[in-house]
Amino acid sequence: MPDPRFFTTNKPISVKDAVERVGAKLVNGSSDGQCCYAEELSKSDSNDTLIFCEKPAKQELPKRFGLLFLPRNYTGDIPAGGAVTLTPFPRHAFAILAAALHDEIPLSERQREFDASIKVDTTAIVSKDAKIASGVSIGPNVTVGPGVEIGANTVIDADATITHALIGANVHVLPGARIGQSGFGFTQGDSGLVKVPQLGRVIIGDDVEIGANTTIDRGALADTVIGKGTKIDNLVQIGHNVTLGQYCIIAAQTGISGSCTIGNGVLMGGQVGLADHLNIGDGAQIAAGSGLMHDIPAGEKWGGSPAKPVKQWLREVAALTRLTKRRNG
Repeated sequence: MPDPRFFTTNKPISVKDAVERVGAKLVNGSSDGQCCYAEELSKSDSNDTLIFCEKPAKQELPKRFGLLFLPRNYTGDIPAGGAVTLTPFPRHAFAILAAALHDEIPLSERQREFDASIKVDTTAIVSKDAKIASGVSIGPNVTVGPGVEIGANTVIDADATITHALIGANVHVLPGARIGQSGFGFTQGDSGLVKVPQLGRVIIGDDVEIGANTTIDRGALADTVIGKGTKIDNLVQIGHNVTLGQYCIIAAQTGISGSCTIGNGVLMGGQVGLADHLNIGDGAQIAAGSGLMHDIPAGEKWGGSPAKPVKQWLREVAALTRLTKRRNG
């Protein structure tokens, strides 16, 4: 369920109205039920959730739900835990209804009083619903949205924007960083591209540093998580639903696509690019400029574009160099 600190939940939508609104076909369950909130597929355990599944062969279907959208070509057993529909575009239907169920909480009235240990520049905007711990420093032109929580002794430098985020203690956010903004999620359907509501959060552990002009998108349904002690350089993009482990080092201009899971102690050089839904094991190292399209086991070193194990990459580069010299000689 979307965090009520960041999102409001509107009145329920009946299954009958939901199915009619998106033009889906009800194949199981009653149309008399209702959808109260959008939920992740794996977390649905209630008879009033709105969920979808695009790849049933790879995802376990829940036992309880309010309304489930499945692909039109689905041929497996129809789950009996709630109303089930078939549609050509499950994510598209879900996005339309999730947007109707939930709204972002707008920036509220600015806080005007703080604990004596908290330093807030006069040009900063801090929502009255935000929670700021002792020893926090907030610089010029910073915006802190409603529901945000910032832990003790954290420093937020000038021009940063923080929304939909829970930030630990002793964190340093450098100038211009954007944390908790809407993730890049669109889905194609009969009516064209529809924005998928981004209803998750950003969770940042203690002792993290986030570089200047770095962006960390909030999750779509799950959270984006940055582990304790991780250091992120300037101009890094971290997509929605990414889980980044503890004590990682991410160098400048790296881009991590959505739903990647990165273990503890991972090192990435500058300008590394990761495709979405990758798994990077603990202690892995990725050379600067690499373009990664495959999972990396724990402790391995990869490089190149497309990236591969470093020894293989270096052998191929050396072979290509020798071949070029022969042809030019």
